[in-house]
Amino acid sequence: MIVTMGGGSGMPIVNQALVKAGFSDINSIVTTFDSGGDTGRIRTDERGLVLAFSDYWRSLMSLWNDGEQKKHWQEMLKYRDGRGRNFGNLFFQFMAERAGSLSKVDSLFSTLTQANLCGRVIPVALDPVDVCFATKSGKKYIGEHNMDDQRMSLDMIDKVWLSTEIEANPEAIQVINKADLIIICPGSLYGSVLTNFLPRGMRGVMEKTSAKKILFTNIMSVCNETNGFDQDNYVEIINKYIKVKFDEIVMSDFKSVNKKLLNNILESYANEHSRPIKYHNKSISKTSIIDLLAVDEVNLRLRHSVDKLAKYFAKMDYVAKE
Repeated sequence: MIVTMGGGSGMPIVNQALVKAGFSDINSIVTTFDSGGDTGRIRTDERGLVLAFSDYWRSLMSLWNDGEQKKHWQEMLKYRDGRGRNFGNLFFQFMAERAGSLSKVDSLFSTLTQANLCGRVIPVALDPVDVCFATKSGKKYIGEHNMDDQRMSLDMIDKVWLSTEIEANPEAIQVINKADLIIICPGSLYGSVLTNFLPRGMRGVMEKTSAKKILFTNIMSVCNETNGFDQDNYVEIINKYIKVKFDEIVMSDFKSVNKKLLNNILESYANEHSRPIKYHNKSISKTSIIDLLAVDEVNLRLRHSVDKLAKYFAKMDYVAKE
């Protein structure tokens, strides 16, 4: 059994790669504390009494084996009306109300669409709360969207917590206990990764599990989160919340990218105070530098490639395919 943890755009890419590599028992643990964009508007309208659905449904779609029907559903779920309201968020809010719990939505969705899902999506918690954080200057904020708003700030995040102490979803604890492999996906370190460890019970189970653990760092830094970071800095921050040893840290190799194009891309990122995550060659952790990059030449962006990740997962020996 594989458990993926994270949020944002990083986890769906990892999930798609695992599916492409032939794995079918994938359990994605997602946060439900997002407060940005349309998700934030819905939560504000409901006075904060609903969970955030955006990471949930993106991860659910990433576990669906490719097919024509999947493409149609993806188009529908991404639709936004003239007021910026996202159909996917509204649809899964309805599904959660219909199913009685967000934990039951994947089963209902599979029945409704006949989707061939290669796993499950499990909310890390079932209570609606907000992410709070403090910066190194001492300023405090409520709401995950504030992290995004200040992503180019030099006032780096120092600490993150939840507005109310809540229990972890028992299903999340259960799959971590049973896992053979846990993958920490690329994404916002404070907004998508560390928030998974904040509900009561998550720290204990993460520290006790015998599962192998892989950490994917981001390709590029985020100024207010990981400015100047190498892979050991990642581990250092994570260990403030959970004391774990990673069996492997995976970083991206830039050598496959055309040098002139890469310089243009890095210059574009530099305008956002963003630079490549540094490689520390005397790291305390086993680190693999692998060609995993997908290059967006139009927008001058670097992403993780689903195809290249799938090749990496197909060769790994941490867990056998089902």
